[in-house]
Amino acid sequence: MTEESLLAVVEDEGAYAWLDDALQGSGRIERVSRSDLSRVLRLLEATNSTVALVEVSDVDSSQSMAVITALSNARPWITVMALCRYADQETLLQCMRAGARDCVIVGCEAVELRDRLRRHQLVRPGHVGDELTSRTKNLILVAGVSPRVDTTFLTQNIAATMASCSSQQTTLAIDVVSNSEQIFHLENRGTYDLTQLLASPDTVDHTLIETALEEYRPGLRLLAGGTGVDFLGDQGVDLFIALSRLMGMFDRIILNVGCEQHSSWIKTIGVHVSDLIVAAHPEVGQLKAVREHIANWRPHLPKDSEVHFVIDGYESAIPPSLDDVNGSTGVEVAAAFPMDWKHRLESINLGVPIRESAPRSAYNRKMNGLVSDLMGGRNPNIKSVQGGWVAKLMHGNKA
Repeated sequence: MTEESLLAVVEDEGAYAWLDDALQGSGRIERVSRSDLSRVLRLLEATNSTVALVEVSDVDSSQSMAVITALSNARPWITVMALCRYADQETLLQCMRAGARDCVIVGCEAVELRDRLRRHQLVRPGHVGDELTSRTKNLILVAGVSPRVDTTFLTQNIAATMASCSSQQTTLAIDVVSNSEQIFHLENRGTYDLTQLLASPDTVDHTLIETALEEYRPGLRLLAGGTGVDFLGDQGVDLFIALSRLMGMFDRIILNVGCEQHSSWIKTIGVHVSDLIVAAHPEVGQLKAVREHIANWRPHLPKDSEVHFVIDGYESAIPPSLDDVNGSTGVEVAAAFPMDWKHRLESINLGVPIRESAPRSAYNRKMNGLVSDLMGGRNPNIKSVQGGWVAKLMHGNKA
């Protein structure tokens, strides 16, 4: 048998003890809890496992099925084997529909388990060793490096501008930091939010979307995050499944995660991200954070995803210059939005996108340029130059 690490998503101690005993000499077992989906995905990549064994809980089988579906979506080349206490017809069908390729009864003969495992290891579906991937990668994620950066305003205008450029395509804009009382800074209220959606992710379909989310503008629907939402733990699996379904219903999804939980969001759903927009003010502390965050987030993104660095509140007459920013962060600025407070405030108070309240404003002109780049797929270049006064402040003067 091929010696390799085997990933086991098993909660029950008795089931794990049986598995560990049955697979003695078959490879090292890496055990992980289903509550940490990002760790499950990272272990699959780190260990180069081709088989994942997922325990199907009698108490909460829906979460087990969600894990199987998440693994099948994110790692198509992985063979998922379900570990069940009982193998009734309904359980088998649920496992297969979720994406499992085999179902093993906990407590079966060790020889049978090893033989079935060997067959799956010899027949490897997909492309082993591929980078992070997603069957449908149409998610644009917006994150700020500081709570002072208004990513809500940035995201609503990206979404509105994109929708206006391609009214035949459908766009869903999600603001996780707002509630249904006011979605983004827009004059729009809803009775349905992400919290409710995650309560039953398997029910997400076109009928629900048409009923619960009215069009804000042609081709554009809005969804608030809700209050008291924790996207860690088991909720992360529900989030992964729900977004996977939504991505199949919309041509694009634009998601504002703000600052508070941005790393958790990226670790959980980064596999789906086509474009990551990182926003910061031109302050030394925030610019330093940009470099650190991008370095930490990159491993959780697909290799072909694009990272766009956006400066908000840029003043050309005040240092740092864009060249200084580029060199200090290591990422070329994709767009430098002026403060333009008069037009921002007007847009917020009117509750409409800035393209409608101030179409000729400097902010809107920059927005048009950013959206053009996003829709054209141009990737900001990574700069290797280190210099400028910002770099000296960030890294210290060297003799």
